[in-house]
Amino acid sequence: MKTTSFLIAATLLPGIFLMQASGGPNVVVVDFERAVSDAPGAKDAITKISAFRDEQLAALNAKQKEAAELENRLRVQERTLTEAARTQLARNLETTRTAIQSMGEAAQKKIAEMQQQLIAPIEQKTAMAVSAYAVEHNVKIVLDAATLQSGLVYVHDTADITTEIIRRIASDLQNPAQQNAALRSQRLLERNWLDFRIGN
Repeated sequence: MKTTSFLIAATLLPGIFLMQASGGPNVVVVDFERAVSDAPGAKDAITKISAFRDEQLAALNAKQKEAAELENRLRVQERTLTEAARTQLARNLETTRTAIQSMGEAAQKKIAEMQQQLIAPIEQKTAMAVSAYAVEHNVKIVLDAATLQSGLVYVHDTADITTEIIRRIASDLQNPAQQNAALRSQRLLERNWLDFRIGN
């Protein structure tokens, strides 16, 4: 997949930057992943999600250890246990295995919910900041460095807007009026894109 991304970038980037040099569309690069993780509030959100994940992993490990001990007892003591004791141990083992599966599914669901509640809004603010920057600076193409990775062979410092995007997110959070204006701009862009898609 990385090879494919590299080949696509190697094919497209020279033409893109040639257009930029000749007065055509401007091209910038943003590390979307870093912009999100370094945005205000992101570190606390990531810490909260990581703490919950670690707690759930610890609980799952304990439950898995319990299941392993029950399984070992059932195997080692099988001949010395009464029929009733063997049946009870088998039931306990099955109950523990079911609990492990339920705990894992519940943890995954909760983590997904936490990401949606805590990270998704930051991702949306980041996307809005990128869109606003592109409109203000007449940028035609924004490349995601986090996705292309090694596909970006060279990026000049002035073409990387990641730090500027992080600054804008922080500024918008401190200025509600500016944030509302950015939101209206984003909704207008989305509406225009939808109209374009329907018209075509």
